[in-house]
Amino acid sequence: MEENSCPNGEFGGHWAEVVRAYCELMDEVVPYLPLAEQSVYQRLFRLSHVQQSPFTKCCYDDLAGQCGLSLSTVRRAVKGLRTKTLIKTVWESKSGTTFVVQLLSTLPHRPGFLPRRRRGASPPLPQPSRPPIYDAFTLEDRALFIDCKQRLGPARLNELTEAAVEWLSERCGGDPEAFSDELLRDKVDELVFYEIFGPERRKPYERLFARLAHLRERSAGTLIQVTG
Repeated sequence: MEENSCPNGEFGGHWAEVVRAYCELMDEVVPYLPLAEQSVYQRLFRLSHVQQSPFTKCCYDDLAGQCGLSLSTVRRAVKGLRTKTLIKTVWESKSGTTFVVQLLSTLPHRPGFLPRRRRGASPPLPQPSRPPIYDAFTLEDRALFIDCKQRLGPARLNELTEAAVEWLSERCGGDPEAFSDELLRDKVDELVFYEIFGPERRKPYERLFARLAHLRERSAGTLIQVTG
């Protein structure tokens, strides 16, 4: 992985701009990104703008190692960031990929995935078009599910997300970009469900996940062959 020549800590007048850009990134962009995209975007920012350059060149394998993510998860995160216009990529087969890292303040238009700014209040996070599966739980079980999921922590949630990406990718012909973020969210919640709920508490809701499997199959057409 290539970095520009500016050593750590030797930024001079550039340091104030780095801090400003990082605060903008953390306050206005990162809260609206999935965990894997957060990790990849921050790492690419570290390798580019912190080194006084809008771009960096590296291999996907190196980027995966730097972010502590699987290769398929990084590829999906890069696709998401590219769709959100936060990065651009130029493929170079021998020397890796050149990532052009966009900053919110330098984009010609505010990306559509971000909520509009409102005076006097922080904007709400955008909601997916289909509610999460746990909305169908009882109030008590829903509260328990959300609390236990939060207690798993980012590291375990990343592990479950990678497992979900791998599972869905296998059913999409090995393509980690062929399924929607909603399908990924639902699969992660299914893995969390089976990890934190015992057999008796799971029993009333297993039909929901059986129906979810049919939704996945119908949404992905013939790409996803659900095997249970």
